[in-house]
Amino acid sequence: MPNKKRPPAVNAPMYRSANLMCRAVDGQTNRYELAFSSEEPYARWGDVEVLLHEPGAVDLSRFGDVGTLLFSHGNDPNYGRVPIGRVLRAWLDETDRVCRAEIEFDEEDESCKRLKSKLDRGMLNGVSVGYSVKSWTRLEPGQRSVDGRFTGPMYLAAQWTPHEISLEPVPADPTVGLGKNFDHEEDNQMDENEMNNGIRGATAPANQPTAEQPAVAPAVPAAPEGAARSVEPNAPIPDPIAEERTRAAGIVALCGRFGLDSTEYIRGGESLERVQTSVLEALARRPGGQPVATGARGVEIVADEVDKIRAAAVDGLLMREGLAVKNPAPGAEEFRGMSLQAIAAECLMRSGVSGANRMSRDELWKRSLTPDSAFSAIAANVADRVVLAAHEAAPTTFQYWTTKGSLTDFRPTDVYEISESGELDEIKHTGEFKEARLSDKKVAQKKLLTFGKMVTFSRQMFINDDIGMVTRTLTALTMAFQRGINKAVYGLLKDNPTMYDGNALFSAAHKNLCTGAAPGTAAFAEARKLMRRQKDLGGKVTMNISPAYVLTSSADETTIEALLASLADPSGSNSGVANVFRNKMQMVVDAELDVDSGAQPFYFAADPRMADTVEVDYLNGVETPAVEMQADFDRLGFRYRIYGDRGITLLGYRGLVKNPGKE
Repeated sequence: MPNKKRPPAVNAPMYRSANLMCRAVDGQTNRYELAFSSEEPYARWGDVEVLLHEPGAVDLSRFGDVGTLLFSHGNDPNYGRVPIGRVLRAWLDETDRVCRAEIEFDEEDESCKRLKSKLDRGMLNGVSVGYSVKSWTRLEPGQRSVDGRFTGPMYLAAQWTPHEISLEPVPADPTVGLGKNFDHEEDNQMDENEMNNGIRGATAPANQPTAEQPAVAPAVPAAPEGAARSVEPNAPIPDPIAEERTRAAGIVALCGRFGLDSTEYIRGGESLERVQTSVLEALARRPGGQPVATGARGVEIVADEVDKIRAAAVDGLLMREGLAVKNPAPGAEEFRGMSLQAIAAECLMRSGVSGANRMSRDELWKRSLTPDSAFSAIAANVADRVVLAAHEAAPTTFQYWTTKGSLTDFRPTDVYEISESGELDEIKHTGEFKEARLSDKKVAQKKLLTFGKMVTFSRQMFINDDIGMVTRTLTALTMAFQRGINKAVYGLLKDNPTMYDGNALFSAAHKNLCTGAAPGTAAFAEARKLMRRQKDLGGKVTMNISPAYVLTSSADETTIEALLASLADPSGSNSGVANVFRNKMQMVVDAELDVDSGAQPFYFAADPRMADTVEVDYLNGVETPAVEMQADFDRLGFRYRIYGDRGITLLGYRGLVKNPGKE
């Protein structure tokens, strides 16, 4: 009798690996952002498992304080279980349905430095996550998940917790798909024994010894007289575990393509060739025209018919509203010319509702208003894509010269400035080290605020085929969120607020206020001199920083553009005098800096990596506003709400210089 297959383990440590997708964090030399888990389906002992990446499914609390970063999950003899770095923060990317993390290597360990160098050179290609699952959801063959994204047979990890992140030399699972304990060696032996027993129990003939019956080596038939005996002492021994994995993976992939249950084939010990024949017979018995239903994300299988319709309808509606769509889904051009009612009817018919094309517009609206309908999913996806496109197209400039930050909650966070301790002391022979005098001083307080609005896609809009009103409103609200940040950032420069030391941002005390003058070589030279002479908090170290950006209003745009591009000094009378500021700074023009009357000021900003100036923070680093949709019982329509979380903080004055201008 074959061994009964056990369901996926609960609360047992497991591992899963993937190709490493990593990038350096802007402005940081030792920090990287990577994706360490996704909804990629995973075949484990004949069952497909998926880690759900949605709010409430993944518990990232283990990375709340400081997470652990290992190499090869501590199995490499050169590194062991000693961390090679730390996980600074981890978050769920709901858009891409992946978990991401920001990591930092241990710079004081030479071994860790070598790993960092290999990562920079692309020699580390894998990332693995150690995790445990608290609860599973079983989808029977043909059964769809609640959101319609997955089709059984498979197990969905409804609640799971990542424990550690590990870099790998190659993207291979360290446990080869088995639910192992974090201590691999003992469990590996145990599971291999179980696997061997399972293979013998599933495939051995009645007269073949089993695990309880010691196997007797078969007699080697004698070679014919006079023939040379074939002896291969170094021939490789077949690995039954590897063969069984290959067989199971092939059966799972084959059955998954056509929505069939692979369980019985694997349990019964069927060969892949025999399963291929069985699948063809099963397909021949299907009614004509019945779609092949699958729904797993990331698996190279035939897409579900409804999913095809959704993708084509979303791209078609976006193109209809004038948005650029790269690589439109097949059929998008057809949906581009269809009305909302025709799209709703098409979705209903593809879902098995007969006569949808003969329904009235009002009836189509009622049938499409349910949260789990295909039309609702299309409307939600269109909104997501519109908001993303509007965020990328927003005409803002603050992001060029400010620092981007991330906060994990809405509690106020104090910011302290730590001064350098002057120069290092010379250490004589057998001399002693002196304690550095480090002083910290509160300079600012970070805090996130939430901004948002709501818009309704009404029944009348549906009947009038007017989705453009919603897309235009969502675009305007997204750009309003970005413009709000832009206005607040430049408002700090114009308002010249009082800072932690009791002095205005631009003041004689801070030595960052120039003599009023029109833009020119002399004004630029004075600003550069003031910034270079800035000293640290202790007043002992000269920072020697220079302006990287000149921030100007539209009034001085042409004058400053000529100054930064001209070969000769525009303010000089002799064309042979070189322009020393040519290509020395990047000009940032924003109309928020325009003043209604009087002198027009202009500003200079250092590279944000060299000196703290203004920081824009987001909740968990998410810059794009979120958009959510739900059917509203009190109103005839869908309601979209769009909101974003941001905070703007003035951190320091040393990287900023102002010239008040001259009338």
